[in-house]
Amino acid sequence: MVRLVTFVLILGLASAACAIPSTMSPEVATSVPPPTQPSAVPPEVAIAAPEGWSIYRNEELEFGFAYPAAGALTSGEGQTLATIAFPVDPSANVVEETVSLSVTGASQPCASPLGEGFAPEELAPEDVERNGVPFLRQTRSGVAAGTSSIWVAYSTARDGSCVSLGYVLRTFDPANLDPTRFPTPPATVDWRGKVQDLEAMVSTFTWLQ
Repeated sequence: MVRLVTFVLILGLASAACAIPSTMSPEVATSVPPPTQPSAVPPEVAIAAPEGWSIYRNEELEFGFAYPAAGALTSGEGQTLATIAFPVDPSANVVEETVSLSVTGASQPCASPLGEGFAPEELAPEDVERNGVPFLRQTRSGVAAGTSSIWVAYSTARDGSCVSLGYVLRTFDPANLDPTRFPTPPATVDWRGKVQDLEAMVSTFTWLQ
């Protein structure tokens, strides 16, 4: 009987000891998440432009370029997104001077719509690089209805789109003018010098992403 009472007493003390929390038990570490950082907004890509030039940016297709401020930019239709028309100098033999911005689905190779209907070898194709961007350069000249025309185009492709800048210059022959009405014939422009503006424009072309 004494043994039974002793056993019950020991069992009760053991149960009481288990019920009392130990001050020596280690604390449970609580995981604290780091503070939320604001999402970084990428800075706007700058387009290097000569002083006084205007900027064209197409955020949807992610490209842009600069052009002389004298050019009047108007929206186009279809594959022609825009046209830049330059003022005609009455003292020169220029009929028209424009740059067209065209975007089509990327073909192989990516080429200017101005070259449609011509064999590739007729357009003096040349692979060049401007401002780190690869371009296909094409050119063509011709004579029709008393005027001469020449066009030069630069085309580049990315993400399924072919972007093309096409320069067109139309001139007339001052020798065809009536000397009695035009005693001082207009100056004949050098198309090579005119194309330099296009070259400068293409050199500012930048992918925005």
